[in-house]
Amino acid sequence: MTHHIGASTEQAQNAVAEEVVRIVRAFQETGQVLNCVNLCARSPATHQLAVRHEDRVGVLASVLGEISRQGVNVEEMENVIFDGAKAACCFIRLAAEPSAALVRAIEAQAHVLGVGVQRLG
Repeated sequence: MTHHIGASTEQAQNAVAEEVVRIVRAFQETGQVLNCVNLCARSPATHQLAVRHEDRVGVLASVLGEISRQGVNVEEMENVIFDGAKAACCFIRLAAEPSAALVRAIEAQAHVLGVGVQRLG
């Protein structure tokens, strides 16, 4: 017998299932993943784009495509949908300062309502 056989008991399987439910519920309620490992303590992002946009299919894909074409890495991203699901604001944290050309290219995308840039830290 090895110690690994302990995970095969009905009690252990129930405990694992309960823990998964607890983690998923916490994520639904807070947006945080419990017990996540290897997260950096502080993001390496130096700038943040705030992209106000219509909540439509493909808008963020085109924004991310522009960022990719400019060779800027996305470090973190959050998209907040406003009541009624007609508009949203996406906060995109970047590894470098976005050029004026990149900001203009994003502003020119269909269904983008506005873009703001903020230096972080």
